[in-house]
Amino acid sequence: MLISQDWIRKPRARPLSIAHRGASAYGFDNTLEAYRLAHHLEADLWEVDVHLTRDGVVVACHDADLRAVCGDRRAVADLDYEEVVRLSANAGREIPRFEAVIDLATQLNAGIYVDAKVQPAARAAIEVLGAREFERVIIGTSDPEFCRHLKQAGCPFAVSLLVGVGQDPFVLADQAKPDLIHPCWERAGARPDRLLDAAFFAKADMRGLPVVTWHEERPDVAAALCSLPVFGICSDAPELLRPYHDLFPDGPVIVCHRGLRSIAPENTLASVRAAFSAGFQFAEIDVHETADGEIVVLHDDTLDRTTSLSGLVAQRQFAEVSAADAGSHHGSFFAKERVPHLRQVLELAEQWGGRLYVELKQADPLKVARLVLDHMTLDRVFFWSFESSHMRALRQAFPDAQLMARPQDYASIDACLADYQPQILEFNVENATAENLSEIRSAGLQSMIAYMGRDLRLMGEMIALKPDILNLDEPFLARSLMSADQRLCESE
Repeated sequence: MLISQDWIRKPRARPLSIAHRGASAYGFDNTLEAYRLAHHLEADLWEVDVHLTRDGVVVACHDADLRAVCGDRRAVADLDYEEVVRLSANAGREIPRFEAVIDLATQLNAGIYVDAKVQPAARAAIEVLGAREFERVIIGTSDPEFCRHLKQAGCPFAVSLLVGVGQDPFVLADQAKPDLIHPCWERAGARPDRLLDAAFFAKADMRGLPVVTWHEERPDVAAALCSLPVFGICSDAPELLRPYHDLFPDGPVIVCHRGLRSIAPENTLASVRAAFSAGFQFAEIDVHETADGEIVVLHDDTLDRTTSLSGLVAQRQFAEVSAADAGSHHGSFFAKERVPHLRQVLELAEQWGGRLYVELKQADPLKVARLVLDHMTLDRVFFWSFESSHMRALRQAFPDAQLMARPQDYASIDACLADYQPQILEFNVENATAENLSEIRSAGLQSMIAYMGRDLRLMGEMIALKPDILNLDEPFLARSLMSADQRLCESE
């Protein structure tokens, strides 16, 4: 079968995002769930590791044995497929057939990057892909001899040569004749991107070799790689490679409600980190005070819904709350996620250069504000509470603090503005009108629209109003609508 490989040489504005074993920062690697998450995070290709079972079934699995999956030391190659499924499913992370991954990729229009761990599995995977007439495929191997063999045998897909630290990629490429080179240099120091200098790209260009890079999760290194003339970048967190603030510099500021909770458990370090990794400017968090006076990040007054504990937060000691499982309600992958102290979230925001919207639940507002402002400047955070007395106390103690108010809680917008002089007004789908937003802009204030649903029509209407800020449960849905509008404008 002859398949065009022109797609790997097509000029691109940005490197392709390759989800390493799926979005494996948020789901068990090489599972269908990890690949669904990769699609949600707008990855272009999915990297898939393949092995062959004893009865000849190609499966998506990184290691040759099952120790990492379920503690079983037996090799995948020594087990029949049904046994592999049973063992992995019992451990809560079922190993899928490679065909199932291809079917999902076909449905979701993703490309496939096969990491050929062993030659028999690679050959079988190529046959499966050929039978499905799947076109956007790269076969990766670290074996130069096998790479050359695949090329000489007429492999219908592009072949990539994976090169380890300390190896000369061009000496190996001259021997193996790949279609792409893939330096696996994630462990080559704190800034491996600096190895990809002008001389490196000159050698790659001379040979007509597009470059794929290692899996990268460090924000500074990932940003540097995105600015280089590479074909694609692998990452456990593919959202890191296409940050919202880069793609939509003139778009509304986006607040991720309780963090990026569609990907990770709400109000945890994982969800806040995911929000910043995706390039969204703000994470919204809720704070409570424990019985011993510590400030924790949690939405409800009780621990029942989102943790392994029960009862009121205010009646529990911090040691108890901070030890609770705050992730399993979202999925077993996050079972080690804990209820964070506010200080931990502040340190994470500092690390990423992110901003916070702090909603005061049951907590001393002045204690919260002092802790926040120990870590962040006033322009990087805003506050709100259902208790207007909390807001008035903040305004008196911190005259320059950014405070939010909701017109829906007052008889009029004027009454809303008069209470504690908020700088940000939050509207909803009922009262967000062009007239109201214009009035706010004329007053020199910022408008925010909160929408926690998934209705595309409503989301589109809210975006069309051009608020300064959008507060969303589904920020990637808004992002996809903005992408569609952007493509439409470009086509016109």
